[in-house]
Amino acid sequence: MLAVVKAPPMPGTKEPVVFQIKGNIPDCVIGIMRSLFPSVETSDDDEFIDLDNSEVLKGIAERMSPGDAVKADRELRGWTQKVLSEKLGISVQNLSEIERGRRTVSRKMATKLAAVFDVTPESYFDFGMNLVDTSAKYDAKKK
Repeated sequence: MLAVVKAPPMPGTKEPVVFQIKGNIPDCVIGIMRSLFPSVETSDDDEFIDLDNSEVLKGIAERMSPGDAVKADRELRGWTQKVLSEKLGISVQNLSEIERGRRTVSRKMATKLAAVFDVTPESYFDFGMNLVDTSAKYDAKKK
């Protein structure tokens, strides 16, 4: 079973209440949820796809570069490049180059990204993707 709650912000908060509970949910828990949040929706798990383990997500992840992952994580949070660059302690230009695949993600940067986004550093390593060699572009800028 899946129980989903979507409710307006609680007193003293700005964020709406949104959460879900999956699994074998006892009727008493559903009852408590409905007494607190009248908008509880329930349905059988069979109606939903577990996106985290779906073939669709695996296919997307295989085609994603580390820069794509950084950009996706940033955009999911509604952050600008400026906000993320400040959190990472780097320039907006460096972040832009990472997102565009012109700069690789070092182990140190992967660790910083992982801390900011609350994921594992491995999310930002390139495991077999073909990267374009951009060293000539950087040399041209230096001249």
